[in-house]
Amino acid sequence: MKKIYKRFLHYANRLKNIIKKQELRILPGQVAFYIVLSMIPMVTLVGVLASQFSISMSSVTEALSDILPNQIIEILLPAFNSPSFGVGFPMVIAFFMASNGTCSLIIASNTLFKIESDSYIRKRIKALIMLIILILLFLFMIVVMAFGTNLLEFLYGLFFGKAMPMLVRYLFLLIRWTLGISIMYLMIKTIFTMAPDETIPSRNMTKGAIFTTITWLFATFIYSIYVNNFSNYNVFYSSLAGIVVLMIWIYILSYALIIGIAINSDSYLRKLKEEEKSLEEKKV
Repeated sequence: MKKIYKRFLHYANRLKNIIKKQELRILPGQVAFYIVLSMIPMVTLVGVLASQFSISMSSVTEALSDILPNQIIEILLPAFNSPSFGVGFPMVIAFFMASNGTCSLIIASNTLFKIESDSYIRKRIKALIMLIILILLFLFMIVVMAFGTNLLEFLYGLFFGKAMPMLVRYLFLLIRWTLGISIMYLMIKTIFTMAPDETIPSRNMTKGAIFTTITWLFATFIYSIYVNNFSNYNVFYSSLAGIVVLMIWIYILSYALIIGIAINSDSYLRKLKEEEKSLEEKKV
């Protein structure tokens, strides 16, 4: 028990030192700013792609309503429901604007891992690739969360010729949330692995990805309860309350994201120092 307590204190102190870093005072706000700018184009792109796969927007918003505060959904709903620019040059512009968010993550990762930034063109291309992966994972998660039960009922009826029992339904609900969280973890770890402009093994991104996934889930859940039941943003911000709610939520997520990157960079740089120290000792 004492060993567990000592390990907990050790990791708590390391986390405290990470949060105290100078970069943690600047990078979350910078990333949050670019994510807010890129959010509407990205949501619109998701709406366009969802319509191409015949995914109804009501199902998308229903899946999101289980997680996000109502005021955030009200802001994002018009972007989901009006993917009117279609394909072609406007879609290319939307992709470029939305990639500002992933590009800011590349810059943040380079800063925390102490890596020199790559050329602007290569960085923008990588940001676009990261964005496409992010959108595809997001769409897959929506399909699992919104249509998983209906798909399972169809397959069960097809193979067994009868209605799906309630026990199977409840088991699938548990599996669905587990799968949804696993996809979120995979999405975050993929971003963490791709973001730095130097190749860093994926195994070095595990701790930060786990921290960010858990923090995103708990922070969004608690913030959603607070906004829907206790907040008084309407009193102070009137019609701008929804935008304020969105910005605070994005900042919380950005802060958790940057801490996750900082945890990975701290562990990775410590590991490099230990390897360099052991090599010097062997030479001596």
